[in-house]
Parts: sequence; C-alpha cells; structure tokens
Amino acid sequence: MSDERSRDVAVASLQSISRGALVFIIGRIVLDALQFLLTLVLTRALTSTMYGVFAYANTLIAIALVFTNLGSTNSILKYVPQYEDDERKQRFMLGLAYATSFVASFVVAAGLYLTAPVVTRYTLGDPLLVDVLRLFAIVLVFDTMVQIVAGTFRSLERLEYSVFLLQFLKPVSRLLGVGLALLLGLSFYGVMAALVVASVVVFLVGIYFLLTRLSLRPSIGRSAGSASDVREYYNLSIPLVLKDTGAIFRSRIDVLMVGFFLTSTAVGIYNVTLIVAAMLSLPLAAFNQLFPPVASRLYSNGNLEELNRVFSIVTRWTLTSSLFLGLVAALYRTEILALFGPEFTAGAAVLAFFVASQLLNNAVGPSGYLLMISGHQYVLLANQWVFGVCNVVLNYYFILEYGLIGAALATATIGALNNVARLLEIWYLEGLYPYTRGFLKPLAAGAGAGLTMYGLHFPLSGIPLLAAGIVVGLVTYGGLIWLLGIERADREFFGAAIGIRALR
Repeated sequence: MSDERSRDVAVASLQSISRGALVFIIGRIVLDALQFLLTLVLTRALTSTMYGVFAYANTLIAIALVFTNLGSTNSILKYVPQYEDDERKQRFMLGLAYATSFVASFVVAAGLYLTAPVVTRYTLGDPLLVDVLRLFAIVLVFDTMVQIVAGTFRSLERLEYSVFLLQFLKPVSRLLGVGLALLLGLSFYGVMAALVVASVVVFLVGIYFLLTRLSLRPSIGRSAGSASDVREYYNLSIPLVLKDTGAIFRSRIDVLMVGFFLTSTAVGIYNVTLIVAAMLSLPLAAFNQLFPPVASRLYSNGNLEELNRVFSIVTRWTLTSSLFLGLVAALYRTEILALFGPEFTAGAAVLAFFVASQLLNNAVGPSGYLLMISGHQYVLLANQWVFGVCNVVLNYYFILEYGLIGAALATATIGALNNVARLLEIWYLEGLYPYTRGFLKPLAAGAGAGLTMYGLHFPLSGIPLLAAGIVVGLVTYGGLIWLLGIERADREFFGAAIGIRALR
C-alpha cells in the first residue's frame, strides 16, 4: 500500500475515533462535573464516616460488576464490528452477552445480599454497611444490563446513546435523587435508596433506546448460532473476566484493604483522591470509546502499518491532553481536596502518587485494547493476575508500615509496572510501537507550564491560586505547543476534517 493510501486510511480511522472521542469528552466533562458535585454534596451532608461507608459499598458494587458483566462488553466491541457482514452471527454474539450477564447479575446480587453481614464483620464493622450493601445489590442487576446496552451502541459506533446513558442520565438521576432525598430530610438510608431508584430509571431508558434506535436484536436460539460460535465467544469472554478479576487485585484491592486495616474515615479520604485522579483518565477513555472497533477492523484486514500509525497518534494525543490536567492535580492538590472539607486535605500526598500513575497510564495509550483485539487476551489475563497478586502483597506491607499513603504508593507502583509491561508486550508480539520525536513537544511544553504554575504559589493561595493556575497554565501550555510546532500527522487530520487537502 502506498504512503498516500496508508495516510488516507489512517486519517479516516482517526476521524471515526475522534468523532467518538468528541462525543465522549462532552459527556465525560458533564459526568465528571456531576460526580464532583455529587461527592461535594455527600461529603458536606454526611459525616466523613457515613461517606466512607457509602464509598466502600460503592467500591464493592464496582468490583461485583466485573463478575456480572463476565467480559461481555469487551466481547461485543470485538465481535459486532468483526462480523458486520454476518448479521446472524452478530445477533447470536449479542444474545450470548445479554443472557450471560443477565443470569450472572442475579446470582452475584443474591450472593451479595446474603453475605452482607459477613462482609461487614470482616471489613468496616459498621452496621450501616449491611443495609447499604443490600440496597446496592438491587443496583447491581440494573447497572449490569445498562453496561451491556451501552456496549451495544459503542460496538455499532452509535456512541451518543452510550454517552447519554452512562455519562449524562446516570449521574443526573443520581444527583437529583440524592438532592431530593436531602431536601425531604430523609435519613442516610433514604439517600442510599434514592441511588437505587436512579439506576432503575437509567435501565428503563436504556431498554427504550435499544428497542427504538437499533434494528439489531440479540438472539440465542439454536437456529441463531452453533456450538463453535459459543466456544468462540467464551474463549474471549472468560479470559477477559479472569483478566478483569486480576485487575481488581491490581487497581481496586487497595480500597478494600484500607477499609480492612484502617477506618471508614480513611476510606472516605482515599476515595476522594481516587475521584480527583480519575479525571486524568478522560483523554484515554475518550479515544478508547471507538478505538477498539476501528482497531479490530484494521487488524482483521491486515492493515498493520495503518494501525500502528493510528496507535501512535492516539497515544500522543492522549498524553498531550492529559499532561495539563496532571499538572493541575499535582501542583494544586491541597487546594482541590480542601473543596470537599478540611479533613480531606490529609490525602494530598496520596493524590500525588495517583496522578503520576494515571499520567503513565495515558502515556502508553490503548495498548491493552491492542492486545485484546489482536488475540492476546491470555497475555492480558496473565498481566492482571501477576501484577494483581503483587499489588495485594505490596499493599499489605505498605499499609501496615505507612498507613494511607502506603496504599497509594503500592497501587501506583504496580500500576506503572503493568503499563510498561503492556507496552513492551504489544511491541514484541505485534511490532506495534507508538513513540516518535513528536512526543518531546508536549513534554517540553508541560515542563514550561509546570514551572509557571508552581510560581503562582508565592503570591496566591486557596481558590484564587487554583483558578489563576488553571488559566495561566493552560495559556502557557497551549502557547508552547504552538511555538514548538504542530505535527504533520495532526495537520493532515485536521486538514481532512475540514476538507482542505492543501494542509497536508
């Protein structure tokens, strides 16, 4: 394939990914703002202990979703675009995803309901947790099916519906429900029950969209698929759920262990730092919305050169977009945490570790998805379990030795090692490597912006420092990137996007 043809294929792929990223970014900004507001409302309205109970129960539900989903969302992202010319097989793969997750959600929810007293006894020891877990067991069923519905829209590159459900309707309904419960003067249990009602509302809207916006329907009858189709589906979904189980030990076990070894107040502080650090995942999460189906199509067609080009550009865009956010979170971490209450500033050092880890995660781009779509799901599985077990061991030692900051240090270190491993694996297995000299430009711009933002600590403090730092830092960062020069690939992309071929 000629260089010109290769660039055209890459640009077309980037346009698809970027359209999805733009929709996702708009939705994610709304989501982060609403989640930030919800966290502010909860931390201000509840005691730090009550918020810790909520955060711990919420973490357990997020972990349970891995087992109820059973790898179905990622399986849909691979098989629906892969079999776009075989509607029968598309329907069957969708049917397996829906049926598997529906059954699993009821089984796991029932288990959580019955074992809530045991979980409470061996973790926080707070009786509030028993009732909250039992209420959230109901949420588990509805949230699982909403994930599958949203995954269906993503696989068909109808991202606007997925974004609306998960990033607008869900946080809005949760915020409105909690706000109404507080206005009515309901107890802590009433506030938690409002979250259950919100999940039911999102599920009903999701089903409505599925029935009215898509012609593709799930099907699991004998005439719809064969035994080989079932084996193919579970050969991907089972390793993925095992991989996600290992991911729990790598990225979520720290919250559980903080609750086990420390206090519910410590869980609340730790959870707030995680929420703030999660905002840095916005760029990578945005590009990842449509990267898997696009990458799957390129890989299936043997267009590895174009795939590597897309991988490189997406990774650079991800790093460039997240670096400024990382500077804000790291340099003004105390000012940000003080918004939730003075007691939460104790997590400033914890936040610094999570920021560093998240930036490295963005710097390796969608390497995990590349391993998945290229058939190396067992490599992903091994990664998550090896690093997951290491994370448990390291957290145990560091929490006992250093307390709350030890949990962050352990999890951030393991996360960094896992990211480096994924990058080296996709390079060794498929010859895909994203880095070029163009990556030096955002790093240089980040260094200049960081020095400028740090200097504002001398004349300012508190909220004025945070506000001025964001504005001055953004102008400096953007200006330095412009002065250092825009990459040719970016000019090609934006030229194609606005229909000016001469920009190439």
